[in-house]
Amino acid sequence: MLQEIDAGKIQKIKSQLVCPVELALRVLGGKWRGSIMYQLKDGPLRFNHLKIRVQDAVVDYDYADNILSNKLLSLHLSELCDFGLISKTSYDSHAEYGLTPKGQSSIPILLDLFDWGATHF
Repeated sequence: MLQEIDAGKIQKIKSQLVCPVELALRVLGGKWRGSIMYQLKDGPLRFNHLKIRVQDAVVDYDYADNILSNKLLSLHLSELCDFGLISKTSYDSHAEYGLTPKGQSSIPILLDLFDWGATHF
């Protein structure tokens, strides 16, 4: 069933787009996704630890008008799992999220974007 979800979501996006760059930006883009992926680059994290790291990396609390909710993080994690970029490992008392090989392959791109953003903005 998971394979069907993966293929269905990606096929829907692919059917709407021609450019592979735009496809990649749709999958990796958005307010939180790049940071979620970036925070997982050094290894798996539990949900709450991931939430804190992502939020602290993205939100300037003096000027922020919103924060990352559990619901929104769950939605992004679910979609990133559907795209095959991250995996969820469940244990008795908790779950951990980590990058798949496909997700790991995006890290050099995210690091380049990090450097580009730091240099130009």
